[in-house]
Amino acid sequence: MSMYVAMQGVLPHNPLVTHETDVRHLRDPAFLRSALRYRVARMLFTLQLRLRSQRTKLGDFYAWNSCLSHILALAKAHVESVALGAFQAAVDGCVDPDCRRALRALCDLYALRCIERDMVFRNDEYVAPAKAKAIQRLIEALCSELRGVALGLVSAFGIPDHILRAPIGLGANSGVNIYKEYLAAVGFDV
Repeated sequence: MSMYVAMQGVLPHNPLVTHETDVRHLRDPAFLRSALRYRVARMLFTLQLRLRSQRTKLGDFYAWNSCLSHILALAKAHVESVALGAFQAAVDGCVDPDCRRALRALCDLYALRCIERDMVFRNDEYVAPAKAKAIQRLIEALCSELRGVALGLVSAFGIPDHILRAPIGLGANSGVNIYKEYLAAVGFDV
């Protein structure tokens, strides 16, 4: 575990950085990358502690099983950290300035959303309350910024229109009978 932390370059949180609310800092790729890596290292450390204490009571097999939700959360955190690294590398490799700007905003939104929804950051005081509020405001600002390019971003994924306009996506409160088209398509009289 300590080798993983040393390999990732994750250091204990700095009190000055935990309170930093400047947008430039919050959108800094190094901060975002280190925050997600910190989460993985912290979860790995707490998993190690849980497994060690459970092993003596339950044995290896049952200790592992009792920690499965923690293990799955750690796996998800690791995947998010790796995905952010790949996303940031792709943004750095983008040559079109408009596309790069949109991808950078999307990448920052992804990382900030990962930070916002995970209690590890708040429980461990990695993110102070003022910083958590600044992150929420920045997420809203990034959503507003991306609203203008949302259609282009969705089009870039090449998702067919019939899937984008699927009745399930319309919702029950839209006033549209969401199953009418599907039932008609498979031969039912509606």
